[in-house]
Amino acid sequence: ERGFTQMTIQSGKAKPDVRGCKLEVDVYDYKSSILEDMKEADLIVSHAGAGTCLEVLELNKKLIVVVNDRLMDNHQTELAEKLGEGGYVEYSSVVTLASVLKTCPLQPQASFPKTDPALFSNFLMKELNMI
Repeated sequence: ERGFTQMTIQSGKAKPDVRGCKLEVDVYDYKSSILEDMKEADLIVSHAGAGTCLEVLELNKKLIVVVNDRLMDNHQTELAEKLGEGGYVEYSSVVTLASVLKTCPLQPQASFPKTDPALFSNFLMKELNMI
């Protein structure tokens, strides 16, 4: 319906039932790095963890984050909302994911700003009176 032909799933311990899926599906539990899979992807659907969000945004990939709304002190929702406000991600819950997948733009709406890798080390060096 949206032009996708295949889907790769990192499922962890869960074993998703993909019978009847119209896409070619590759499922694995874990890999030491999923960077290559992310580079190959046109669309990434992920949990709303900060590390994963930043990795995907640095690749300038379309990202839909799925918030775990059962977490206490739900930092995932806060992060997803802020990134969504900036146009960097689409976000959903498990309940709204199908709707978001059907209607979201398929290209990133905004490019996430590049970071200066020396910023933190310079700050730390200054605070420790090393410069």
